Amino acid sequence: MTQTWFEHLSAPPTATEAEAIVAWRRALHAEPELSLCEVDTQRYVREALHAQGWQPVAVGGTGLAVVAGRGTAPALLLRADMDALPVQEQTGLPFASRRPGHMHACGHDAHMACLLGVAARLRSLEDQLPGRVVVAFQPGEENGRGAVAMIDDGLLDGRWCGDPTLRVAAALGMHVWSGLPVGHVSATAGPVMANVDDFKITVRGRGGHGALPHQAVDAVVAAAAVVQALQAMVSRGNDPMQPLVVTVGSIHGGSAFNVIAEQVELRGTCRSFGRDLADQLPNWLRATAVRAAGAYGAQADCEYTRYTIALHNDAAMADLVARSAAAAPGVDHVDRSLRMMAGEDFAYFAEQVPACFFFVGCGSPGRSSEPHHSPRFVVDEAALPIAVALMGRATAAWLSR
Repeated sequence: MTQTWFEHLSAPPTATEAEAIVAWRRALHAEPELSLCEVDTQRYVREALHAQGWQPVAVGGTGLAVVAGRGTAPALLLRADMDALPVQEQTGLPFASRRPGHMHACGHDAHMACLLGVAARLRSLEDQLPGRVVVAFQPGEENGRGAVAMIDDGLLDGRWCGDPTLRVAAALGMHVWSGLPVGHVSATAGPVMANVDDFKITVRGRGGHGALPHQAVDAVVAAAAVVQALQAMVSRGNDPMQPLVVTVGSIHGGSAFNVIAEQVELRGTCRSFGRDLADQLPNWLRATAVRAAGAYGAQADCEYTRYTIALHNDAAMADLVARSAAAAPGVDHVDRSLRMMAGEDFAYFAEQVPACFFFVGCGSPGRSSEPHHSPRFVVDEAALPIAVALMGRATAAWLSR
């Protein structure tokens, strides 16, 4: 019996397809590139799409996109991120990074390979699809700039391909997740990932001799007070029902063991879900730092930058993915509650159209898994066929809604 387009798009990859997906993933893993520098990655993905019969268009600098389907119906966006991290790989894999200090330590290589697998299916079904699908490979997720660059190039409204009838009406994004075992999927409605902010606090005192502290203003002591005050800001100043994380990730100051430091620099991040809280944070953090440093006679200056906004999943789109996952081969468990304080610039797509960003478990069952961004992070490749089948099924469900 001949498969319908829905059945074909929803089916698990064949052995030949699965072999190709793994090969794409391993080739991409071996040649990682940092955010907005994905020149060779773009070339590889372009050649893979050409081999499938596509004519991809560059969008957002080093990104690429194609459109599947005919007519003028609103389109569904499928997105995979392309960039790697400045991490020295320590996995020992035979296809480990060949670029010192660069690693696909977050699974973006797997995302690209899975989307290439879905793209191949869409290409074979193009004349049968009842709607349109935009397949996008996005650069610069890790620095929070790639999604905006693609939107600015018209990814959601057809300017990128010169089609004024093209309008993206919904979006799906997928992330493999080592914290979930293979076979587990999570699609959660509402806030899923956090606002990501970066701050730099410069504490300025007055240098002096380590044996004569009364003649100086110790920037190290003042900076330590600032760190403590920031933690109290979270634990005692913030509504405990509003998630908030403030992390000081680096402290630099001083030049010698017997010299009182004149200046200390603190770098850190704030993570939150609520828009009101996020808007309050720059002034709140600055005032806290100024007061804490001032208590020791020092000054504090604060620079505050927002990397990405919080990612909110549309309830209907999250339900569509969860129901698709429940019917997808290889999925043993579907969760609807996973949230985290990590950030994701897919949020900018979700701000524009109803969207769902979902997680596919890539942890090896029964074994502890390294976290994302670790130099020992690995993806259990058994997750890849599951992700492709789920993305295909969710796409089919949206097209036939």
